[in-house]
Amino acid sequence: MGSLSRSLLRTMFGLARLRVGFSQAGQSFEHVLHRVGIRWRTLWTMVRYGHFFERIGDNTVFVGVPKFDPGFNAPLIVALGDGVTLYAGVSIRGYGRLTIGDQSSINSGVIFGLTCDLTLGRNVLVADHVSFRTADHEFADLDRPIGDQGERRGSIVVEDDVWIGSNVTVLRGVRIGRGAIVGANAVVNRDVPEYAIVGGVPAKIIGSRLDGASAAAKQVPSATS
Repeated sequence: MGSLSRSLLRTMFGLARLRVGFSQAGQSFEHVLHRVGIRWRTLWTMVRYGHFFERIGDNTVFVGVPKFDPGFNAPLIVALGDGVTLYAGVSIRGYGRLTIGDQSSINSGVIFGLTCDLTLGRNVLVADHVSFRTADHEFADLDRPIGDQGERRGSIVVEDDVWIGSNVTVLRGVRIGRGAIVGANAVVNRDVPEYAIVGGVPAKIIGSRLDGASAAAKQVPSATS
C-alpha cells in the first residue's frame, strides 16, 4: 500500500472518530434542520394536497408528508384542528370525511381507511401503526368469493383525550369514549366506555382510569406509547 493510500485511510478513520463523538453543537444544528424540514414538508403538503383539505388549523404541522389514496367513489375530505401533528408515513385512503380535533397527535404509519366518516376528538394520542377501518367484507354466502359480496360500513368516533397504543386496529362502527386508553396490539370491535382501559383481541375492559392514577397505570399493557 502506497503512502498516499495510507494517508487517505488515516484521514478517513480520523473523520469517522470525529463523527461519532458527542457534540451538543452538532445536535443543535440537527434540531434546526429538523424544524426547517417540518416547515418545508408542511408547506409542500398544503400546496400538493390542498384539494383534499377542508381546513388545516393554526400551528398544525406535518413532520412527514401524508400519503393520499382516494377511492373516487365519493370525495375524500380532511379537516384538521389547531395544533395537530402528523408524523411520517400516515396514510389516508378511500372516501368520506376525516376530522381530527385540536392538539391531537398521529404517529408514524397510521392508516385511516375510510368509506364513510371518521372523527377523532381533541387531544387524541395515536401511536405508531394504528389502523382505522370503517368497513369490512360481507362473507355469509359460501358460494360466492368474499370479494364479490360487498361491504358493511360504519363510522368511527374517537372522543376527546383518548390514548391509542401502537399496532391497534379499530373496526367499523366503533365509538371510543372520552379519556379511554387502548392497549397496544388490541383489536377494537365494539364501543369503549369513557375512561375505560381496554386490551386484547378482541379488546376487553381490563381496568378504568376512574380507579385512580396508580392503579390504572398498572393495568395498561406495555408498549402503548
